[in-house]
Amino acid sequence: MIDVPLRPSDLGLSSPPLSGAIKQKPEDFQVTEVPLYPPSGQGEFLYLQICRAGMNTGDVLADLGRAFHVLPEEVGYAGLKDRQSVSTQWFSIPLNRSSLKGLSPDQDPEDKVNRCLQSCSGLDLLDSSFHTNSLRRGHLKGNRFSILVRNLSWNDSQGASPSAFPAGNEGHASSRIAAELERPGLQREPHRDALQKVLEDISLNIASSGMPNLFGAQRFGQNGSTFEQGLQFMDGRKTRKWMLDLGMSAVQSYVFNHYLRFRHEAGALFRMLDGDLAMKAESGGIFKVPVAAEEQARLQTAEISYTGPMFGKKMRSPEGPALELEERALEFLKRDRQDFVRMKVPGARRAGLVFPENLQWTLDEPQQVRFEFFLPAGSYATVLLGHYLNLEPELE
Repeated sequence: MIDVPLRPSDLGLSSPPLSGAIKQKPEDFQVTEVPLYPPSGQGEFLYLQICRAGMNTGDVLADLGRAFHVLPEEVGYAGLKDRQSVSTQWFSIPLNRSSLKGLSPDQDPEDKVNRCLQSCSGLDLLDSSFHTNSLRRGHLKGNRFSILVRNLSWNDSQGASPSAFPAGNEGHASSRIAAELERPGLQREPHRDALQKVLEDISLNIASSGMPNLFGAQRFGQNGSTFEQGLQFMDGRKTRKWMLDLGMSAVQSYVFNHYLRFRHEAGALFRMLDGDLAMKAESGGIFKVPVAAEEQARLQTAEISYTGPMFGKKMRSPEGPALELEERALEFLKRDRQDFVRMKVPGARRAGLVFPENLQWTLDEPQQVRFEFFLPAGSYATVLLGHYLNLEPELE
């Protein structure tokens, strides 16, 4: 596996107090996309809301391409979903190039759409509509998750130190966690009361401080294969555009995750720095922060976040200490900014912290807990769970 931080503990935060397993069955990991905008009901693109189990987004694109006689790359979608899940998301079909050319909202399209989908085993059509443009990557507000964790057990207490969150939060959380883990006679199977205290404390800390917006392991491919391909593309290897995009995204993500590591080492994972570029949570607008102390309160109330680099030709750069940390992360890759410009990667700023919404958990059965929450687009559920758990390897 490549040398990249993937979990909060990889940044130097406390090791999680629990271990568990996710995705033992597709229904254990349920995800529903929340669109950035609803389809208008008019236009030349057919929008389909589809639920499926045990299929990734690529599988669905191939099925829809065959069903509607279009190329899989012509099928629009907002985000990638894992195979080992029950996922609900929207797709768009260009009607003028499909087997339903000429179809309009006045013709009650449901029967025709269902006939096309008869050849697609495992796709459940929940809704359909029309819109004026194709659905594109990133055109979503975020995702709602419902995740069952099985095989819960305590970890060793050695990692449960008060360093996981900013000063002022550790007294009511990490010390209590450590006390629970060190209690004489503690069984490997968590006692319900002790487990409840630990889950409550970690949840309170995440709600008040946010979580580092790391990219999860999925971003880098199996054993880092997508990242390694990205480096090969930068060295001149030719490939199809969609593979190039995936590889370069993995390289950008590698630098971003290391940026968060260096930020934590500088004591600034949960605070602003002079020269930061900040992002407004509501609008996504980016602005410069000349004096960090003037914006720290807005960071702590989730109104804004500092941002990290997704290097490319259009990416804005911060100043001062924030810029120095970005340069360190880029040096760790042994590349420079012009390498990303040469590859025609657009570049962007990405929030360094995110605040999960409606974070809840339920103790279903002994050794099982179900988490429910909303995360903004591009944030990883496995990173959030990494505050609570060392996760056993997922089924592919």
